[in-house]
Amino acid sequence: MTVDPPTPPDALFRDGGEMGALTRTFDWSSTPLGPVSAWPAALRTSVQLMLSSRQPMYLAWTGELIAMYNDAYRPILGADRHPDALGRRTADIFGQDGYPGLEPVFDAALRGESAAFENLLVPLERHGVLEESYFDVSYTPVTVEQQVEGVFSTVTETTERVLSARRTRTLAALTTALLGATDPGLITQVAVDAAEHNPHDLPCLWLSVPDGSGGHVVRDAGLRGDQAAFWSQASHAWPQATEEQVVAVDGLSAGPWPEPVTRLMVLPLTSSGSARPPGVLVVGLNPRRPLDDTYRDFLHQFCGQLTSALHTARLATDLHRRNAELDARNRALEAVEEWTRDLTVELSPNDLIGRAQERLGSLIRLDVAVYYEREGERWFVQRMLGEYGNAGLQREHERGLLHATTGNLRIPSETGQPYYQDVYDAATDHLEPHMTHVTATAMVPLRTSRGVRGIFGLAVFGRVGWSEVDRTVIETVGRSLSLALDRTEQVDALARERERLARQAEALASANEELEAFTYSVSHDLRTPVRHIRGFNDLLRRSVGPSLDAKASRYLHVVDEAAERMNTLIDAMLDLSRTSRQPLRAGVVDLGALVASVRAEVEVDALDRPVTWLLAPLPLVTGDHDLLRQVTLNLLSNALKYTRGQPETVIEVWAEERPHEWAVFVRDNGVGFDPRYQDKLFGVFQRLHRAEDFEGTGVGLANVRRIVTRHGGQVSAQGRPGEGATFGFTLPRVH
Repeated sequence: MTVDPPTPPDALFRDGGEMGALTRTFDWSSTPLGPVSAWPAALRTSVQLMLSSRQPMYLAWTGELIAMYNDAYRPILGADRHPDALGRRTADIFGQDGYPGLEPVFDAALRGESAAFENLLVPLERHGVLEESYFDVSYTPVTVEQQVEGVFSTVTETTERVLSARRTRTLAALTTALLGATDPGLITQVAVDAAEHNPHDLPCLWLSVPDGSGGHVVRDAGLRGDQAAFWSQASHAWPQATEEQVVAVDGLSAGPWPEPVTRLMVLPLTSSGSARPPGVLVVGLNPRRPLDDTYRDFLHQFCGQLTSALHTARLATDLHRRNAELDARNRALEAVEEWTRDLTVELSPNDLIGRAQERLGSLIRLDVAVYYEREGERWFVQRMLGEYGNAGLQREHERGLLHATTGNLRIPSETGQPYYQDVYDAATDHLEPHMTHVTATAMVPLRTSRGVRGIFGLAVFGRVGWSEVDRTVIETVGRSLSLALDRTEQVDALARERERLARQAEALASANEELEAFTYSVSHDLRTPVRHIRGFNDLLRRSVGPSLDAKASRYLHVVDEAAERMNTLIDAMLDLSRTSRQPLRAGVVDLGALVASVRAEVEVDALDRPVTWLLAPLPLVTGDHDLLRQVTLNLLSNALKYTRGQPETVIEVWAEERPHEWAVFVRDNGVGFDPRYQDKLFGVFQRLHRAEDFEGTGVGLANVRRIVTRHGGQVSAQGRPGEGATFGFTLPRVH
């Protein structure tokens, strides 16, 4: 190396920053370099170049490699060495960490050989610990009069770059290996392989994740010899961890460094939205690196990728299980569809239960299916598919199982809900000596409209648990069987009801024959004596002739009126009888036209009276035109009759539309009636006014009620004495 002319002493340390000031005030006379004034020009130039540079530089002078460095180099030394390193031998400064590896390089430089290194590993003790550190370094000999007097070194720390690249490679390899992994065992093995390929950042590892069937997959990596025993002893607490934590441990021999691992980081494998972690990752921490933000981020990403893969695997497993369940459910539905078709066949209850037992036996692996019915305080077997599996159990069933102590029958019968035991508890039924072979039971109550008819019981020997599909199939068959049994009960009840109705119809037909005979008797036998009364009364009047006095004439007139009234009553009774027996001829009836026609007919009798008719629009209804005309005629006639004597008669007719019916009303301003007796208005021969005041038979409103009732409607009446009356009836709306 050639050097420039010597730098003046006053300019040597100019612009050197803090290190320039320290170098200027340092007592160099106590070192092999001697006082600054005696320094050779090459040394002066090297020092000035080093101090003025922002590139980390280190100058080692003489064969003892006395150290000088600039401000940019200070962070490499750390607070543990700076400023004590200035003016000391390089071997003394780095003797316990970096110098053993660099000594051959310095020796070669002192022999005149230059060298350069990229990402050179130089362990340095900084911050109280020996750190894994990397540097780009160049070494250049400095000569004075053809003799190498020192070594000039430029240094760039690349530790973060090296660590970042190494960790990125690990994460990239992990991502690639996890693509498509859906098995927890494979995922944990990928994590172990990643640790084995990066023992610096992952010197040891322990991983526990659920296997999807109730157990756990456990893997470890990087442990030596009996160190694995520690993980087995301590690992029971780690799966319970829900938060990240760093745990101090006794030294574990793991990783590439001679120093043991003394810290572990526990990372729960928690996915977003999950209440509990699906596993836990425990990582030994690099003893030569601090747990800084970049190291922590790497571990979080490593953990995050495993969590994501496990979440995906769990989703894939769930999807596979659901697809399997869906397939099983589809097969079950096909079988249930066949079973439903079986129910369309007319079968006895015993045959229906047998079909259901056979169908379930083809869908689910069963050892026995039993149907029980309760008689008093005991349950007895009515139908069975399979074997008891124990002679003592058979004897107990033949004697009948007590309701109070047999929980498998009592619980579903009282709750009305299926009762499952995935693992059968022998204490449930107090049949311990005889039930050791039973491992799981399912008891389904068969409910009909009359309550629980019986219990449909299923049992298996040698396996436990009922899957979701099993339960769905069992309950579907149970519900359909309940419906089928209910249908058979209703069919039987309907048959009995039909027999009862047939007997009633027969009795009614007989009664109708008697009514016809009675009607004939009324029309024939009663009219004859009335006709005789009127005839002989007329003969008597003619035979007496002019000699008949006024009193006798009045008596004969009363007899005539009584006979006429008797005929009127007979006609009314016949009309009432015909109304009850006449078949309905339903059709569309225009109530507006009907009321107008009846009005024209009845107002002829009131031509001498002022009558005001208030007729609102009336609807089209469905009914028998002739019978509804009788209703209208009776109501309008009564309105005219009971308004006689009013200065002006006012009669209103209107209709109200309701959700399911039409309501029609007729209001008058006549004499009204006492509301206490309104229940009597629609009875036969019931009158609230004297015959001397208002003529009538007392049958008209009874006829109205019977006609409206036959149409599916109701009648009503409201009124007060002297305030008029309102009569109404309803008719169903037919769409």
